Amino acid sequence: MDDRRKRIEDLLKNSQESKASLDALLENFGEKLYSRTKDISSEYESKADFEDLKQYKTYLKDIEEANASIIKIEEKNRRYKELEETINVKENEEKERAKEMASVYKRLGKALLENNAYDDYTSLFKEQADTLKAKLGSLETRIGELENKEGGNVFTWIGKSAQGLVLKSFLSKAQESQEQLYLNIGERYSNRESVKDDDDVAMILAEIELLRGFSRNAQDEIALLKDEKRIISAGFGIDGNPQKQIQSVKNNITQIKETLHNLYRNFGSQASGIMDAEINPDRKYFIDTIVAAEDGEIIGRAVRLNQSLADNEKAVSKLRASLAIDEEKSKIEKFQKSIEDKKKRIAEYEASIADLEENVRDCEKCIKELEKQL
Repeated sequence: MDDRRKRIEDLLKNSQESKASLDALLENFGEKLYSRTKDISSEYESKADFEDLKQYKTYLKDIEEANASIIKIEEKNRRYKELEETINVKENEEKERAKEMASVYKRLGKALLENNAYDDYTSLFKEQADTLKAKLGSLETRIGELENKEGGNVFTWIGKSAQGLVLKSFLSKAQESQEQLYLNIGERYSNRESVKDDDDVAMILAEIELLRGFSRNAQDEIALLKDEKRIISAGFGIDGNPQKQIQSVKNNITQIKETLHNLYRNFGSQASGIMDAEINPDRKYFIDTIVAAEDGEIIGRAVRLNQSLADNEKAVSKLRASLAIDEEKSKIEKFQKSIEDKKKRIAEYEASIADLEENVRDCEKCIKELEKQL
């Protein structure tokens, strides 16, 4: 029995290998035959038994369009990344230009305060500017005196060091306030005109206008680039992910190719004579017109592989039937043994019952004898 099971395993493995070889052979054969129908299939495509010819062309076109779609998505993705990089560069340039503009505003603010011709405008800021200037001068003087002071012990030195740090902190904050004041003054005045064409204010205003021109052009370019980026992103689908869109198209191609493989196998089977009983005469005639003499070897291999599968299937069926018969016989033996065992037990029970019945009769007889004595 074990030998038969081993034989079944070997036959099934052989059938699996033969089936894989046959499928590959029929697919290649079917694909080759379909390629021969491209120029002659038009007259048949309208007939019910030749719908596969039209499907074949449709599937090839679908795959071609899907591959072209992937190329377009990849091109758009490359462009999208280029736009991201360009926008990032330009925005960084704008940040640097903004820093440069802030520096120019500070220069303008300082120039306005130092030029009496603009007192009408700067009068609102004079008091604050003078206060900050005096404070800075006082702090710088005190720091200078502290650093030039000599002598004293270690505690005096520690005290001077701590005092110096505090004064320098105050000085730094005062300088920041002065710079901010210059910035505010210059930025607020930057849209006005200078009172003279050749003073420092006029030259700084011209510099500001030049920077603003660069900035406007950059902002316009960034806006256009962002619009293009947004349009491309919208074309990537709901989640805006090009890789998911590409994968979706690839999955569709895989499904189409699987359907094509089925068409190829079916057509290859028909052309090799394996399915002669299932096709009508018109289709058989059409297939005969496209099969060439050189295909004889392929058809022969296909027939042999198919016959091998059929032979293996019959052999496996016989072996399984033989095993099943043995299993049924084994069951019969078990049932018969169980029947014998039960019959034996029944005989033992019957003998025991007979003994008990005899005892009952003896007891009844004894009772009758005793009753006579009453």
